[in-house]
Amino acid sequence: MDLSDLSSTGDAGKSAPIPASGAAPLGDAAWQVTNQVGAEVARALTPALDSVRQMQLSGRIDRVGLHALISQIEQARHASTLGQQIARLAQGGIAQQPEALSLSQALRDGLAQRQDELNARGLALQLTLKPADVVVDATLLSALLDTMLDWSLRHACTPIDVALDVKAWPAHARIACRFGHTPSDQAPAPADRYREARLDCLSWRLLGQLARSMALSFDRCDTAVDTALTLEFPHTVNGSLEGASAIEWGAPAGTSAQPLAGTHALVIALRREVLNQIRHALLPLGVVVHCVGSVDAAREFCQRALPRAIVYESTVYDSAFDALRSDIKLQCPDLAWVEIIEQGEAFEISSFGGMSMARVGSDAIAHSLPSALMFELARGL
Repeated sequence: MDLSDLSSTGDAGKSAPIPASGAAPLGDAAWQVTNQVGAEVARALTPALDSVRQMQLSGRIDRVGLHALISQIEQARHASTLGQQIARLAQGGIAQQPEALSLSQALRDGLAQRQDELNARGLALQLTLKPADVVVDATLLSALLDTMLDWSLRHACTPIDVALDVKAWPAHARIACRFGHTPSDQAPAPADRYREARLDCLSWRLLGQLARSMALSFDRCDTAVDTALTLEFPHTVNGSLEGASAIEWGAPAGTSAQPLAGTHALVIALRREVLNQIRHALLPLGVVVHCVGSVDAAREFCQRALPRAIVYESTVYDSAFDALRSDIKLQCPDLAWVEIIEQGEAFEISSFGGMSMARVGSDAIAHSLPSALMFELARGL
């Protein structure tokens, strides 16, 4: 990825009938991004310089003039910062640490932090959020949502509608953000292929670059009066094996109905009901499941042949299990481990909190264990 991947923009304030899809680059080059950064910085600093000269001539400054000067300097600094962030992301040097996160909760938290700003601008926010968990870098997700709000707040003249749902197929979480950018009585004549170039500001460029860095699909559709942005998260955690499954970790879609066919997994469980839940959850993956009811039996099994993964009930953990795990790690450090714990709907992958195994709550086995196992196996590739 480089700066040439960024979307294009026209002259500020003008509208042009160009393609309205944000999912594909519009042929922009790096120098055009630099040009826009310079233009936005200059747009803020030019009146600031005029104010300083006026102060120099008059020998005094009033409160209103000082406030305006500070605001203009802040605008210039903000434009410069956006340019630096875009360049850093485009260079591809961001080390991401994906983890399972609640997208609906992240949206609520991010929007709550901006409520005072919404109130100050007299804008309403309308939320329609369905539960959805995605696997992304937490820092980049926060930046993405914050930038989406920056962009929306800068241009909205109507209530901002934000909706979160999960597509039926593929089962990807999807954020839709819609707002009016021009009062209807001031809008130009409608066009079939319309793009409001005012919206192609640096915040939009940063939003697009963040989405690309996170491997998200995104699209924007403008009309003469409003705009609709859609962000789609392919790494969505769900029970259909889409998102956090083989399709998301390099296997072409549709290559196999059972993406882990032939993979051997050892299950250590004391309770038959837990064992049956695990077996049924892994059946659609094509996993060959071997079940034992004690740590001693698990050691005997592993002495004959090591499986690719071990799924175990937390109640079997003791010093004997710890010794078994240490011995196996010496022989096969990439073996996948998934612990079934009692905490309800919990789902944590190994990169979460520095853990060396995934954890799935006993109430989430059916819809979260397949994804957890796929992640742990993908780590060892």
